[in-house]
Amino acid sequence: MRKFLLLMSFNLLLPFMLMAQYGGARPAIGLDDPRVTIFGGYSYVRNSGNGLNGGDLQGTFNINRHIGITGDASGAYRTLASISVLGVTASATQHLYTFMAGPTFTTEMGRASLFAHALFGEAHSSLGAGVQIPIIGNISTNVSSANAFGMDFGGGVDVAVTRHLSIRPVQVDYLRTQFSAIDALTTGLSTSLGNRQNLWRYSSGIVFRF
Repeated sequence: MRKFLLLMSFNLLLPFMLMAQYGGARPAIGLDDPRVTIFGGYSYVRNSGNGLNGGDLQGTFNINRHIGITGDASGAYRTLASISVLGVTASATQHLYTFMAGPTFTTEMGRASLFAHALFGEAHSSLGAGVQIPIIGNISTNVSSANAFGMDFGGGVDVAVTRHLSIRPVQVDYLRTQFSAIDALTTGLSTSLGNRQNLWRYSSGIVFRF
């Protein structure tokens, strides 16, 4: 898990690392154009008829008006099974985390910014079990986990509210992970016998512009 925390930290700090490297120069960017944008919001992941709820956090460093570098960290989960007896609830949950980075291309249309990105990195899938006991609380443990290569192709639209704040009503991504069939099965991600998983992700939230 330490490796994934390091990956997440790197992805989220990437825009600021690039901003420090470029210093105060703003080539090909107007005074009202952001050097860095930070997005945070809700995400819904669809996988083989199963839905996972979670969140997405992105940071983008804009090299110029149309090209940027994005770091992305996301997490989503779903409950596979849940049983409650005499106030004691036992459940099994599946989690999917992704940590990716890559180029983003943006074009302006009035107050709206249309963007597309191609992100590459790592995915982490895990299966956990837990018991909710009155007074004592929740007791959980990790049952199985696996890591695999992942890539994300998608885009969306940001609508400016103020100079430093935008709303992202929609971002749609095709997310592909390459867990082995055994890893996908044992972590609850998929029951397919293939070594590739095709997922769709919808996100919306708030964008801060600096």
